[in-house]
Amino acid sequence: MTSQDISDQILNDIEKDKIKSFTEDKIMFEAVKKYVLAVAYQHGTFKKGEPFNGIVNYALQFAGQAINADSVPRSDEELGQNIRALTQATSLVESGFKELKEMVEVEKPLPKTNVNEAE
Repeated sequence: MTSQDISDQILNDIEKDKIKSFTEDKIMFEAVKKYVLAVAYQHGTFKKGEPFNGIVNYALQFAGQAINADSVPRSDEELGQNIRALTQATSLVESGFKELKEMVEVEKPLPKTNVNEAE
């Protein structure tokens, strides 16, 4: 299934136009993509001048739940499944942004030429 197939199934014409405008604004598109993906990639990482807070790192949260005596015990297998799910979810979000770009690239009209092919 292509990005065009998906957009035809779930979006009306107004929504398609809005997405096209959004993806054609390269700065806005990259800023939103960066922000959304930073939630998965940068939570709980060290930042210059800021104290480290590992509790906001999703992978560390899963591990913390696995070893915390006050929470429901989690096996190593469950921990691995959660990390795999987080990785897959992040990959799917990245794919969604890629498909948004492809949706616009597919629908770009061909350039008009001033050549009269009948001559």
